[in-house]
Amino acid sequence: MRLQLIAFAAVLQQLAPVPAEARHVTATVYDGWYAGRLQYCGGTYQHWGISATHPWLPCGTRVTVQHRGRVLTVPVRDRCDCGSLDLSAGAAAALGVPLDGIATVWISH
Repeated sequence: MRLQLIAFAAVLQQLAPVPAEARHVTATVYDGWYAGRLQYCGGTYQHWGISATHPWLPCGTRVTVQHRGRVLTVPVRDRCDCGSLDLSAGAAAALGVPLDGIATVWISH
């Protein structure tokens, strides 16, 4: 019975509604080469921390990212010339985004 409930919960999580203001974007993983370097918004980049970079969102904006039923809220802490969103390795791992690839995710802020 417990396994059935867990399986049902997993299905419900995958069917979680996407907020109306959400949009599809391409997400990549912020390179580990930047670890320890200063960020545009202050502080240093922590490769396994939870953060994101974005080309135009204000510093400190909290972005809710959804990928394959997983949801995570990440702060924007840096600027990038990326297409739309770079995730730290920690955020990517938590969302199931491949660390060496590109994924399409839903974001809202």
